[in-house]
Amino acid sequence: MDVSFVEAEALSVLVADDAGLWRRFVREAVLAYGGTTTVHEAATGLQALDCLSNNRVDVAFVDLAMPEINGAEVVERLHGARRMPFFAVISVTSDAEQIARMRRLAAYDYLVKPFDTEAVRRVLATHERVTQTTRVLLVDDSGTTLSIIRRLLDRSIFRLDIAEARDGVSAFELYARRTADIVFIDLNMPGLDGAQTLRIFRAYNPHVHVVLMSASQDALDQARELGANAYLKKPFLPRDIDLVMHRMFGLTLPYHDLAP
Repeated sequence: MDVSFVEAEALSVLVADDAGLWRRFVREAVLAYGGTTTVHEAATGLQALDCLSNNRVDVAFVDLAMPEINGAEVVERLHGARRMPFFAVISVTSDAEQIARMRRLAAYDYLVKPFDTEAVRRVLATHERVTQTTRVLLVDDSGTTLSIIRRLLDRSIFRLDIAEARDGVSAFELYARRTADIVFIDLNMPGLDGAQTLRIFRAYNPHVHVVLMSASQDALDQARELGANAYLKKPFLPRDIDLVMHRMFGLTLPYHDLAP
């Protein structure tokens, strides 16, 4: 039998900084991360835009204070693009207004000089996990709620493959046929409620990752003894989902050492 192998696509990274020392530092940290990697370099904002326009770029380390066009404008021009890179912006200051702007423009992280190679490794490791397909099972008795939460999950930075179930029994049957990395379960379902559904899943697989959801904070507080991995109070936002998933996968939160 003939076996063919598909070569994994090389990671493509842009390092844009007008300071040659910092370009070399980030480039070497990227190459030290391992794997097949192509590193593009830019010394100005225009060069960065040209690279982003003419190359597939997965991760972009972009200094905010570059000549011609600054890094913030580079990010803004790419905001909402069909294939927006995983931006880690770089600055010499932790300016609250600039940080808030980068958050609004969906820049993944904000690195303040001087930073170490661990900061670069952290961004690359998160990108690696985010771009892996994560199987999600969403369990809620309300079709309307399922539709709303699916739309929220679709806006997560994580690449999610989503399956749905309307009750605990069908959810478990689906999970037995098609395991999921994370199961989101509504607490207040008729018949087999969320707590009972969680116990059945844990009996089948003690290591299953479960997120319990409810519109009632009291219900969530009472359910904490059930030992779910996380709890979400409805209504929640895509960033709340991303926060839960970062913690579940042991990823350091972006902007974690900066003022909100």
